[in-house]
Amino acid sequence: MDFKQYHQPVLVQPLLNHFNLANDSIVFDGTMGFAGHAEAILSEYPSIRYIGFDKDLAAISIAKQRCARFSNVQIINAPFSSMFQHVNNVSVLPTHILLDLGVSSFQIDQSNRGFTFQKNEPLDMRMDTNANLTANQVLHDYSHDALVELFETQGDIRGPQKLVEKIISNRQKNKLQTTFDLVDCVKYGFFVRSRRQFIAMCTKVFQAIRIEVNGEMNELKEFLDHMLKYSGVIVAIITFQPNEDKYLKAFIKDHGLIRITKKPLQSSYQECKKNPRERTAKLRIFQIQ
Repeated sequence: MDFKQYHQPVLVQPLLNHFNLANDSIVFDGTMGFAGHAEAILSEYPSIRYIGFDKDLAAISIAKQRCARFSNVQIINAPFSSMFQHVNNVSVLPTHILLDLGVSSFQIDQSNRGFTFQKNEPLDMRMDTNANLTANQVLHDYSHDALVELFETQGDIRGPQKLVEKIISNRQKNKLQTTFDLVDCVKYGFFVRSRRQFIAMCTKVFQAIRIEVNGEMNELKEFLDHMLKYSGVIVAIITFQPNEDKYLKAFIKDHGLIRITKKPLQSSYQECKKNPRERTAKLRIFQIQ
């Protein structure tokens, strides 16, 4: 099977160059996904112990196939915020922790869960299909003020009031059931000068709702707070959202963590042309004191 059809991992070489791995490292991968980073790391260091976590069972199934040739891999169905609850169960402490906070190309393009605005799909957006909150519920149940705050804080969107007004108007008319219905709200909600600007705005709107549905910011905050207990561990985190990176940057500074990369590492222009989803990716690597 060509696993590359599922997901092209971002910033692989910068990660390998700066993660300070060794043959006896123990890596906890909090967002295993389709094992793009895992395969790259294990190919370079096949003797390390690699423990992955993910809450998407479909992703875990593919990750297990992709890592089948490596002997020291274990994958646990759990969110990364609960990673440290499993330390005693696996009887080891991590030397390295990796988080890739992005969504895989497969989940966006082929999951039929409404992650993409390019296809007409149900407004779901759950990574864990057993979770209760869906995008449909967010759009139908949240108040005007709650939706405005959601788009401002989670989507980094300025002036979302017209968008929210259209959402509320459409939901009252039962015209907000699919991703294309939400795209229509975006068309009404913002003045854009080009298709590129429109795509960028759709991306922000969909990302904001996905972050809310999956509790991504709360999960990141919970993880970072627990992480401080593990002195000496090297942590690599790839963010895609401005609010995630701003929070992480402030957290590293406020807690005096050792920055292994002084500035976030980003993909080159040529790499972004090959994989447009790398444009907003930032990799920060640091060590817990």
